[in-house]
Amino acid sequence: MATKVWLVSHAANADLRAGVLAAAGADDGAIAEALDARARAAIEAWRTRWYATVTENGAVARALTSPATIAQASAHAAGFDAEIEDALADTAFGAWAGRRLTDIANETPEALGAWTRDPAFRPPGGGESFDEVRLRVSAWLDALPADSHAPIVAFTHASVIRAAVLHALGAPSSTFRQLEIAPLSVTALRRNANGWVWIAATP
Repeated sequence: MATKVWLVSHAANADLRAGVLAAAGADDGAIAEALDARARAAIEAWRTRWYATVTENGAVARALTSPATIAQASAHAAGFDAEIEDALADTAFGAWAGRRLTDIANETPEALGAWTRDPAFRPPGGGESFDEVRLRVSAWLDALPADSHAPIVAFTHASVIRAAVLHALGAPSSTFRQLEIAPLSVTALRRNANGWVWIAATP
């Protein structure tokens, strides 16, 4: 049986809704407080709609999560005892981490514009380019076992899911901003004899 991976974009918290780029680092120990009421309600609706589908009615080979607190909290609230996978981490935003996009746009519009267009652009202060995210995500996908008998469910970030889809399609990284990944959206990939393919996901 071909390996199937369900990629779930984590719930939106107050920072995401306010356009704040994620701060660097992994679990900060505040998983229980990571979700506000709006996020918890959204995940409950997600469970009703998606849980049986992504687990294929209860069978899961592995449940994984980004190290980010919001991703861990989303996985837990969705009913998964997920293990941390570093390859699923969000983009490292360097000096932009923890800052509002509107503030960055006001202060350094040229740099922010380059970030939205150029997959090789690195945010200042040790940030990570989309090309670098794609390299680590592609390596993680290709290292997964080829014949898992149950799906893998992974809670992660929009940038990671963009990278995974482009890897599956063999599409150029320059198209990365043409993919919109909404909070709690679900993306399915399956490995076949020719590599990874994208599957339209329906509950």
